[in-house]
Amino acid sequence: MKKHLFLCGPAGCGKSRLLREELGPALAMAGGYVTECARDETGKVIGVDLFPAAAAAGIDGFEALRFLDMSSVPPKRDNEVFRGPAAQLLQEAEYYPFSVIDEFGGFEMVIPQYRQQLAEFLSSEQPCIGVLKSTEEAEKAREQFGLGEKYTMLIQNLHQVLAQDSDTVLLKTGGYSDETTRRIVRQWVKEFVNG
Repeated sequence: MKKHLFLCGPAGCGKSRLLREELGPALAMAGGYVTECARDETGKVIGVDLFPAAAAAGIDGFEALRFLDMSSVPPKRDNEVFRGPAAQLLQEAEYYPFSVIDEFGGFEMVIPQYRQQLAEFLSSEQPCIGVLKSTEEAEKAREQFGLGEKYTMLIQNLHQVLAQDSDTVLLKTGGYSDETTRRIVRQWVKEFVNG
Protein backbone atom coordinates (compact mmCIF):
# COMPACT_ATOMS: atom_id res chain seq x y z
CA MET A 1 0.00 0.00 0.00
CA LYS A 2 1.23 3.53 -0.81
CA LYS A 3 1.98 5.82 2.12
CA HIS A 4 -0.24 8.72 0.97
CA LEU A 5 -3.97 8.12 0.48
CA PHE A 6 -6.20 11.06 -0.42
CA LEU A 7 -9.94 10.81 -1.02
CA CYS A 8 -11.52 12.97 -3.72
CA GLY A 9 -15.26 13.27 -4.19
CA PRO A 10 -18.31 15.52 -4.01
CA ALA A 11 -18.60 17.96 -1.13
CA GLY A 12 -20.66 16.66 1.77
CA CYS A 13 -20.59 12.99 0.75
CA GLY A 14 -19.00 11.85 4.02
CA LYS A 15 -15.31 11.47 3.12
CA SER A 16 -14.11 13.01 6.39
CA ARG A 17 -16.64 11.05 8.41
CA LEU A 18 -15.45 7.79 6.86
CA LEU A 19 -11.80 8.62 7.63
CA ARG A 20 -12.52 9.52 11.24
CA GLU A 21 -14.62 6.42 11.76
CA GLU A 22 -11.92 4.11 10.39
CA LEU A 23 -9.12 5.86 12.30
CA GLY A 24 -11.12 5.76 15.53
CA PRO A 25 -9.11 6.44 18.72
CA ALA A 26 -5.85 6.38 16.72
CA LEU A 27 -6.71 9.88 15.49
CA ALA A 28 -5.40 11.15 18.85
CA MET A 29 -1.90 10.09 17.70
CA ALA A 30 -2.03 11.89 14.34
CA GLY A 31 -0.12 14.90 13.15
CA GLY A 32 -1.59 17.33 10.66
CA TYR A 33 -5.00 18.96 10.85
CA VAL A 34 -8.72 18.50 10.29
CA THR A 35 -11.46 20.92 9.33
CA GLU A 36 -15.02 20.95 10.65
CA CYS A 37 -18.17 22.87 9.83
CA ALA A 38 -19.45 25.02 12.69
CA ARG A 39 -23.24 25.14 12.93
CA ASP A 40 -25.72 27.32 14.76
CA GLU A 41 -28.55 25.97 16.92
CA THR A 42 -30.70 25.38 13.81
CA GLY A 43 -27.99 23.32 12.11
CA LYS A 44 -27.08 26.00 9.57
CA VAL A 45 -23.36 26.14 8.70
CA ILE A 46 -21.94 29.40 10.01
CA GLY A 47 -18.25 28.75 9.45
CA VAL A 48 -15.44 26.28 8.92
CA ASP A 49 -12.84 25.68 11.62
CA LEU A 50 -9.39 24.12 11.68
CA PHE A 51 -8.06 21.93 14.51
CA PRO A 52 -4.92 19.86 15.07
CA ALA A 53 -5.83 16.32 13.94
CA ALA A 54 -5.39 14.97 17.47
CA ALA A 55 -8.03 17.43 18.75
CA ALA A 56 -10.67 15.79 16.53
CA ALA A 57 -10.47 12.74 18.77
CA GLY A 58 -11.98 14.78 21.58
CA ILE A 59 -8.87 16.06 23.33
CA ASP A 60 -9.69 19.15 25.36
CA GLY A 61 -7.69 22.35 25.35
CA PHE A 62 -7.63 23.16 21.64
CA GLU A 63 -9.41 26.24 20.34
CA ALA A 64 -11.04 26.14 16.95
CA LEU A 65 -9.44 28.41 14.36
CA ARG A 66 -12.18 29.79 12.13
CA PHE A 67 -10.77 30.25 8.63
CA LEU A 68 -14.10 30.70 6.88
CA ASP A 69 -16.93 32.83 8.24
CA MET A 70 -20.17 31.97 6.44
CA SER A 71 -22.25 34.65 8.18
CA SER A 72 -21.77 37.02 5.24
CA VAL A 73 -22.01 36.80 1.45
CA PRO A 74 -19.48 36.17 0.11
CA PRO A 75 -17.97 34.25 3.04
CA LYS A 76 -14.99 35.92 4.74
CA ARG A 77 -11.64 34.12 4.64
CA ASP A 78 -8.95 34.32 7.27
CA ASN A 79 -5.75 33.57 5.37
CA GLU A 80 -3.70 33.89 8.57
CA VAL A 81 -4.94 30.48 9.75
CA PHE A 82 -3.12 28.86 6.81
CA ARG A 83 -0.19 31.28 6.73
CA GLY A 84 0.58 30.42 10.37
CA PRO A 85 -1.08 27.58 12.35
CA ALA A 86 -1.90 25.19 9.47
CA ALA A 87 1.60 25.50 8.01
CA GLN A 88 3.04 24.95 11.52
CA LEU A 89 0.92 21.80 11.99
CA LEU A 90 2.31 20.40 8.73
CA GLN A 91 5.85 21.25 9.82
CA GLU A 92 5.37 19.46 13.16
CA ALA A 93 3.65 16.43 11.59
CA GLU A 94 6.91 14.55 11.11
CA TYR A 95 7.07 13.95 14.87
CA TYR A 96 3.91 11.83 14.81
CA PRO A 97 3.59 8.22 13.61
CA PHE A 98 1.23 9.30 10.80
CA SER A 99 -0.69 12.38 9.70
CA VAL A 100 -4.11 13.50 8.55
CA ILE A 101 -4.81 16.42 6.22
CA ASP A 102 -8.56 16.92 6.05
CA GLU A 103 -8.88 18.77 3.73
CA PHE A 104 -6.68 20.64 1.28
CA GLY A 105 -6.90 22.08 -2.22
CA GLY A 106 -9.06 25.10 -1.38
CA PHE A 107 -8.26 28.80 -1.22
CA GLU A 108 -5.31 28.05 1.10
CA MET A 109 -3.35 27.02 -1.99
CA VAL A 110 -2.87 30.69 -2.95
CA ILE A 111 -0.92 31.28 0.29
CA PRO A 112 2.81 30.79 -0.44
CA GLN A 113 3.78 29.84 3.13
CA TYR A 114 1.17 27.09 3.25
CA ARG A 115 1.96 25.86 -0.26
CA GLN A 116 5.68 25.59 0.51
CA GLN A 117 5.08 23.71 3.76
CA LEU A 118 2.60 21.36 2.07
CA ALA A 119 5.15 20.58 -0.66
CA GLU A 120 7.83 19.82 1.94
CA PHE A 121 5.45 17.65 3.91
CA LEU A 122 4.25 15.68 0.88
CA SER A 123 7.85 14.97 -0.14
CA SER A 124 8.66 13.54 3.30
CA GLU A 125 8.47 9.90 4.38
CA GLN A 126 5.50 10.61 6.66
CA PRO A 127 2.45 8.36 6.04
CA CYS A 128 -0.60 10.56 5.46
CA ILE A 129 -4.29 10.07 4.84
CA GLY A 130 -6.74 12.82 4.02
CA VAL A 131 -9.20 14.55 1.76
CA LEU A 132 -8.21 16.49 -1.34
CA LYS A 133 -10.70 18.90 -2.88
CA SER A 134 -11.62 17.61 -6.34
CA THR A 135 -10.93 19.83 -9.34
CA GLU A 136 -14.71 20.33 -9.72
CA GLU A 137 -15.07 21.47 -6.10
CA ALA A 138 -11.98 23.66 -6.48
CA GLU A 139 -13.60 25.37 -9.45
CA LYS A 140 -16.64 26.15 -7.28
CA ALA A 141 -14.31 27.60 -4.64
CA ARG A 142 -12.60 29.72 -7.30
CA GLU A 143 -15.94 31.25 -8.28
CA GLN A 144 -17.13 31.64 -4.67
CA PHE A 145 -14.01 33.47 -3.53
CA GLY A 146 -13.21 35.33 -6.74
CA LEU A 147 -9.89 33.56 -7.16
CA GLY A 148 -8.08 33.95 -10.45
CA GLU A 149 -6.82 31.58 -13.10
CA LYS A 150 -3.56 31.12 -11.18
CA TYR A 151 -5.55 29.26 -8.51
CA THR A 152 -6.98 26.91 -11.15
CA MET A 153 -3.47 26.30 -12.45
CA LEU A 154 -2.18 25.56 -8.91
CA ILE A 155 -4.96 23.03 -8.26
CA GLN A 156 -4.52 21.30 -11.61
CA ASN A 157 -0.78 21.12 -10.98
CA LEU A 158 -1.32 19.73 -7.45
CA HIS A 159 -3.60 16.98 -8.77
CA GLN A 160 -1.17 16.15 -11.58
CA VAL A 161 1.85 15.97 -9.27
CA LEU A 162 0.01 13.77 -6.76
CA ALA A 163 -1.40 11.51 -9.49
CA GLN A 164 2.14 10.93 -10.81
CA ASP A 165 3.72 10.42 -7.39
CA SER A 166 4.69 6.78 -6.81
CA ASP A 167 3.90 7.09 -3.07
CA THR A 168 0.39 8.55 -3.50
CA VAL A 169 -3.08 7.21 -4.29
CA LEU A 170 -5.82 9.68 -5.26
CA LEU A 171 -9.02 7.73 -4.67
CA LYS A 172 -12.20 8.99 -6.33
CA THR A 173 -15.05 8.11 -4.01
CA GLY A 174 -18.74 8.43 -3.42
CA GLY A 175 -17.99 8.96 0.24
CA TYR A 176 -19.30 7.42 3.41
CA SER A 177 -21.36 4.63 1.87
CA ASP A 178 -18.69 3.62 -0.67
CA GLU A 179 -17.61 0.16 0.51
CA THR A 180 -14.60 -0.01 -1.82
CA THR A 181 -13.28 3.23 -0.34
CA ARG A 182 -13.92 1.98 3.19
CA ARG A 183 -12.02 -1.23 2.48
CA ILE A 184 -9.02 0.68 1.07
CA VAL A 185 -8.99 3.14 3.99
CA ARG A 186 -9.22 0.23 6.44
CA GLN A 187 -6.23 -1.44 4.74
CA TRP A 188 -4.22 1.81 4.92
CA VAL A 189 -5.02 2.17 8.63
CA LYS A 190 -4.05 -1.45 9.25
CA GLU A 191 -0.69 -0.99 7.55
CA PHE A 192 0.36 2.52 8.64
CA VAL A 193 -1.47 3.04 11.93
CA ASN A 194 -2.10 -0.33 13.55
CA GLY A 195 0.77 -2.19 11.85
